[in-house]
Amino acid sequence: MTAATLSPSFEKLRSEVINRVMPGLRHRMLGKLQPIALLSQVLSKKLSNGSVDQDYVQTQVEEIKLNSRLLTTATQNLFSWIALDNAIKIPANELLDECIDLLKMECHTHHLIISNHVSSTQLLPALETRVLICAGIILLIDIDGTGKELDIQFSDGGIQFKWNAACNSSNSSNNEMLRNWDWIKDISPMCQLEHIDSGIRFNFQH
Repeated sequence: MTAATLSPSFEKLRSEVINRVMPGLRHRMLGKLQPIALLSQVLSKKLSNGSVDQDYVQTQVEEIKLNSRLLTTATQNLFSWIALDNAIKIPANELLDECIDLLKMECHTHHLIISNHVSSTQLLPALETRVLICAGIILLIDIDGTGKELDIQFSDGGIQFKWNAACNSSNSSNNEMLRNWDWIKDISPMCQLEHIDSGIRFNFQH
C-alpha cells in the first residue's frame, strides 16, 4: 500500500494510531541515545584526567558502537511507522509484541489485561498490521470500565481478538474513529475484518 492507494478512512485511522504510539516510539529512541551520551561523557572525562589505559578506551568505544547500532535500528523502526510506502513484511509474533509493548502503559492505566498467544512467524504486511492491531487495542483501552481482558490468538493465517464482557461497554473516552468498531468495513484491501463471537478477526493478505 502506498500513499496513492491509502483510503481516506485508513489514513485517518493511521493518524490516530500514530498519535497514540508516538510516546512509546520516542521513549525507545531516547532509551538507546542515553547510554551513548553517558559512555561518551565518562570516556571524555577519563581521557582529560589521563587516568585511562588503551584497553579501557577500546572497551568503551565498542560499547558506544553497539549502542549506536541499536539507536540506528530504533530510528529505522520509527521511520518505518511513519512511511506511507512501507512495503515490508514482518513476522506476526514480532508485530504483536511491538504493538502491545508500545501501548502497555496505557493498557495498565486503563485496566486492559492482554494475553498474547501469537507465536507464529508468518510474514504479515507491516503497515496495515501495525495500524489495525494497534487500533483494535486502543479502542478497547478507551472503553470505560475495569477488569477488561483481551485474548489474542493466531489461527488459519489470521489474528483473532476475543474479549470479556467488560469490553462490551458502549461508553468510550474516544471521540474519534476509535470510539466504536464502525471503521472496520473496507478499511484496507490488505485486510478483511470480521466480527466473531465476543471478538473480531483480522484476515491479512500474505
